[in-house]
Amino acid sequence: MVIYSTETGILPRATNPVIMDIVIENPTQSKEKRTPLLNQAELNRYKEIILQKRADAVEEMGYLEAGLRDMRDADSGDVSSTMHHMADVASDAQGIAMKYRLIQRTRAFISQLDRALERIENGTYGICRVTGKPIEKERLEFAPHTRYSMEAKLKGLDKNFGR
Repeated sequence: MVIYSTETGILPRATNPVIMDIVIENPTQSKEKRTPLLNQAELNRYKEIILQKRADAVEEMGYLEAGLRDMRDADSGDVSSTMHHMADVASDAQGIAMKYRLIQRTRAFISQLDRALERIENGTYGICRVTGKPIEKERLEFAPHTRYSMEAKLKGLDKNFGR
């Protein structure tokens, strides 16, 4: 699976029922002279980066969930005192709410990483969902899970396009 780049647009071409090559056709360029945007070695490297980020996020999720359990257990275990100071109760509640938000963000990040792995497998990785143009390699290095090019991001098109 190789992604090719020229200037007129993306045309998927099925090479077998499971894997597609994404080809950007240029009528003036012969098929032999197409320049690959992402070769298999690059795709494998991005896949390794994504898998490592996913493993780190899953590990972080474990720490967050353990911390949340500890906070809830500490709160329910403190039944010996009949009076809780209101500030302590509010602080505990705020800490628990923050842990929930962090868990939710981490789950969303893991989901984005999983979708990036799917795009690598189906041959659409590195192609902007909005513009249909190749995503810059520098952007893929920084955010390998991205679905949008800098052009789309800077114009705010990623916010208007279905997530």
